[in-house]
Amino acid sequence: MDEARPTLRADARRNREQIIEAARALFARVGPAVPMEEVARAAGVGVATLYRRFPDREQLIEAVSHDNVDRLVDLARRVERDEPDPMAALTTLLRSALDLRLGLVLSTVSTRTYRAVLESPIVAGQRAEVISVLRRLVHRAQADGSVRPDVDVGDAILALVLASQVVPPADDENGTMVFERLFALVMDGLRGTGAAPLPGHPLDYEQIVELGRRGTFGRTITPPQSAPAG
Repeated sequence: MDEARPTLRADARRNREQIIEAARALFARVGPAVPMEEVARAAGVGVATLYRRFPDREQLIEAVSHDNVDRLVDLARRVERDEPDPMAALTTLLRSALDLRLGLVLSTVSTRTYRAVLESPIVAGQRAEVISVLRRLVHRAQADGSVRPDVDVGDAILALVLASQVVPPADDENGTMVFERLFALVMDGLRGTGAAPLPGHPLDYEQIVELGRRGTFGRTITPPQSAPAG
């Protein structure tokens, strides 16, 4: 029996990964209300196995959300390290954050699950790391003139929050076209050439945090309650 345990643990881990991957794809394509039986079928596991790993939909959504944040952290590290063009790196990071559809995935869950994902210490630390990378990319892009000088990381976060409000399921062709146009407009608004001056002053991180506290963005991906270093 002892010799069988590592195999069982490996099988359980593999099943869990397959379920999360299948759920992520289905959530992105048709939304988080997809039947659990369809998730099991796409993952190649039985319905009983799915419910053994994730007794209800909210636990599955929570697991997918945590996995998406892990992916975003990995991507942020990679684009900062490997992409020499800061504007290209910034565009990739912002677009990838939207493509994960974290806001869409969390749109149907209870307040408890919503907070369990977004207010957990692990996710707060991961989010702080991503925002620190985002800040450095904005400043690098400003240094080479590709991002306008009158913005800061808070403006990039605000653009991301606003764009996330219209991220459609992946199989919504018209919605996807609208989103592509909005994302192009958002990125053009950050560019450093031919832009009219913005009103007010560049938004810093703390201002976006305060707006999030007030509920200005509604139920969306708001920043952690303290600013990260870096």
